[in-house]
Amino acid sequence: MAPDAGIFQHIGWYVTQGGRLYVDAWEPKLPLSYETTGILAVLSGGDMYRLHLLSVLLMIGSVCAIVGLVVVLVHDITGDDTAAALAGLSLFLLPGFAVRPAYGFKAKYLLVLCGLLAIYLYTRGYPALSGVAAAASVGYWQAGAIFPVIVVGLAIQHRDTRALERVVAGGLGFTLVMLMPVFLIWHSASEMVAQVLLVPLRTEEHTSLLARIVAGVVHFKWASPFVLLGGLGLAHTARCWFRSSDGVVGRTDWWIPVGAAWFAFLVLFVDFETGGYTDLIPGLPFVAIGIGIVAATLRDQQPKQYLGSVLALVLVVNVAFLGSVGAVFTPVDTPGPEPMSDLQTHDLPAQYEEAEPVPDVRYIYWQQIEPAGCHYRISVMELRWLDRIGSTTESRCVDFGTARARLAGG
Repeated sequence: MAPDAGIFQHIGWYVTQGGRLYVDAWEPKLPLSYETTGILAVLSGGDMYRLHLLSVLLMIGSVCAIVGLVVVLVHDITGDDTAAALAGLSLFLLPGFAVRPAYGFKAKYLLVLCGLLAIYLYTRGYPALSGVAAAASVGYWQAGAIFPVIVVGLAIQHRDTRALERVVAGGLGFTLVMLMPVFLIWHSASEMVAQVLLVPLRTEEHTSLLARIVAGVVHFKWASPFVLLGGLGLAHTARCWFRSSDGVVGRTDWWIPVGAAWFAFLVLFVDFETGGYTDLIPGLPFVAIGIGIVAATLRDQQPKQYLGSVLALVLVVNVAFLGSVGAVFTPVDTPGPEPMSDLQTHDLPAQYEEAEPVPDVRYIYWQQIEPAGCHYRISVMELRWLDRIGSTTESRCVDFGTARARLAGG
C-alpha cells in the first residue's frame, strides 16, 4: 500500500465510524475522494483488507476506462483506427501509470476518468451527465476545474443554449449532493474552505523549472522523446484551431491543447512533487492524444508502422521492466510489504524533526485507529501549513476565520 492510499482509505473508513472530514481529519481536497472510499468501506463491511482490495480494483477499472476513452476520443477526432490504438497504448509511456493502481486508491485516476468522460458524454449528446462528470472531476481534485470549462466552452461554441443549461444544471446538482455531508453531517464547511482554498494557495512549492523538467524526464525514462512527439501533435492541433482550418483535427478540437496547456502549467509552475510521478498522470491523456494526432497525420502506412514498432519497444521496457533495463534510468519503485513494527514511526523531513513523532498512516489504517487529533497524516504540505498559521500537530483543525486571521497576522 502506498502512504497516500492509506490516507484516502483510512479517512473513508473513519467517516463511517463517526469521524468528521476537515474537523477530525485534515485534508486539502474536496470531499468526493473520501465519500468514494467511504462507500467502499461500507461495501467492505469494515474489513480493511477488503477495503484495500476494492480500492485496487476500482483503480484498475479506472485505468481500463481511461484507455478506452482515449481510444474512442482519438478515433472520433481522426477517424483513424491505428492512430486511436497508438494513443491508447501511449498512456503506458509513463511507467508508473500501470503500476500505481496496485497500491491502492489514488484520486488522480478518477479525476482523469471523470474529465474524459465529461467530454465523451457531451460529444454523445448527454450534456447534463457531462456536467455531472465534469463536477466529479473537480470533486476528486481541484485541478480538474479545466473540465467544466471545456464542456461549457463546447456548449457555447455550438451555440446550444439548452445544452449549456443542462451542463450547468448537472454540474451544480452534483456539487450540491457532494457537499451535503459537509453541511449536514460533518458541519465542517468553514474548515473545508480553509483547507481546500487557503492551503493550496499558501503552501506553494519552490522547485525550479529546470528541476521539474529533469524530474519529468526521469519519470518518463526512455519514453521521454514520445512526450515531445505528443507535444508536436498538440502544437499541430493548436495551430489548426488558431488558423480555423480543418484537417486531421478541426476547430471544435480546441479543448485538446487547452487541457494540455492547463496541466503542463500546473506541473511546470504550480504543483509537481518531483520525487514521485503521480502529478504527471492528469496531463498524460493529452500527451497520448497528441501522439494519436501525429500518427493520423502520417498518410503512408510505413511511417505509422515504424512509429508503432518503436512505441511497442518502449512499452515493453516500461511495462515488463518497469521503465528500465538497468541502464541510465532506474526502474519504477515498487515497495514491498513492510512489517508493522517499521510503520509505528513516521520519518519526517529534516526541517521538521522537532515535530511530535506519529505512526505512519498505513499503520493507522491497518490497526483501524481513530486518531485523537486531526493532524495525523503529517504530510509535507500539512507541516508547511502548520508553520504558516503558527500551529502544531497537536492542535485542532482551524476554521476559515481563524486561518485567515493568523495568516494576516504573519
